[in-house]
Amino acid sequence: MIKLNVKIMILILFLILPACSPNNEKDPSNSIFQVGIDEIEDVKVNEVFQIVGYLKNSSSRSVEISHGSGMFSYEIYDEDGERILPNGNVLLEHAIGYQVEIRSGEEYRNNGQEQRSKEYYEFVIHEPGNYKVKMHVEFMMNNEGKQKKISLSSESKEFKVQ
Repeated sequence: MIKLNVKIMILILFLILPACSPNNEKDPSNSIFQVGIDEIEDVKVNEVFQIVGYLKNSSSRSVEISHGSGMFSYEIYDEDGERILPNGNVLLEHAIGYQVEIRSGEEYRNNGQEQRSKEYYEFVIHEPGNYKVKMHVEFMMNNEGKQKKISLSSESKEFKVQ
């Protein structure tokens, strides 16, 4: 009788445990994208340069996303890890929305030109040296009939200012 009860308990555990365990599957909407920054070359001290980030659809199907004019944002750090702030005192951004389809393998770039201050993506550095830039991207994606906010960040990219 005890052996039967133990077997029943083990059977119940095998049936219940999979239902109680966390779902370890990754959200496919995060894994289908790659983010990065175009090469930054020939940057001179006290001269304006532009940073351009991209969102790449690595899936085998087209994806529809929506975003605001501030989809891409950038952070620049010097060798000491201090952040380099934009030159403008007042930064403007229009509340405008975009809805785009990104085909399989396509890279999408949109710095929001004409919809926000150029200081969001154009920078001037006043000291020579080695710097790092990191890009953040935020957008909405239709995921099984529901809009899902996606926030991704690039790896830091190094560049030199002469």
